[in-house]
Amino acid sequence: MKYWTEYKGHSMKIIGKKEKYDDTIYSFDIETTSYFILENNIYNASKYIDLSEKEKEKSIGGGFMYIWMLSINENVYYGRTWEELELFFKIIDYDKSVTKIIFVHNLSFEFQFLINKFEFEEVLARKSHKVMKCKLKDYNIEFRCTYMMSNCALKKLPDLYNLPVQKMVGDLDYDILRISKTPLTEKELKYCENDCLVVYEYIKYEKTNYENVKKIPLTNTGQVRRELKERIYKDYKYKRQVKKAINTDPHIYNLLQEAFMGRLYSCKLDIY
Repeated sequence: MKYWTEYKGHSMKIIGKKEKYDDTIYSFDIETTSYFILENNIYNASKYIDLSEKEKEKSIGGGFMYIWMLSINENVYYGRTWEELELFFKIIDYDKSVTKIIFVHNLSFEFQFLINKFEFEEVLARKSHKVMKCKLKDYNIEFRCTYMMSNCALKKLPDLYNLPVQKMVGDLDYDILRISKTPLTEKELKYCENDCLVVYEYIKYEKTNYENVKKIPLTNTGQVRRELKERIYKDYKYKRQVKKAINTDPHIYNLLQEAFMGRLYSCKLDIY
């Protein structure tokens, strides 16, 4: 893993005509420290469970990022501050006519930190705090969630998809309170690097099925729908049967739609 200033550029593989996308595989991850403040002292969040009820009421919780990692294909770069990440975004987004898709495992978590530092113009979420994809306002960069795509924990992805890299376990002690200036060991940096590489290898695997990064479905169920669509696309006999089964009468269609939406209609009855 290299410090972000060591980045020397890469060749983009541009796909699309009207909407241009970079088919490079980008992945992103952050490591954070959760803490609480009690009587002017700062403690790791793991100590919160030992507090009394009165102490919990007095404490103020929070969290901050102390390292970010962004991979460009198999090359992983890192920085320690949001300001460094902003500069790195400007470097890789030098051609704003091309959209870069950055994959994040459990984007909902990273989004809670990113939203405090960057502006977003588009956010697609399955429900509250379940972000599927989002787009930065000042950059032609779009984030997509690989957890939603795979419906699988990061540590299980390598075994499920037979990936050539494994998520490292136990090499990053979350009980340690870290900040952006906290020195990190080679083993800790390797742990951070592998998280990005697992996502990279997973997207690389998905590209064998979907040609490019843009075509990969946003959700696990989306993959099933796409496979079904592709299988019946040339089955004209099946398509004709489905077409005949659909009621094409506009009036009946509108009634069915209103019923499905759950609208209630009342009528006035004159009772004598």
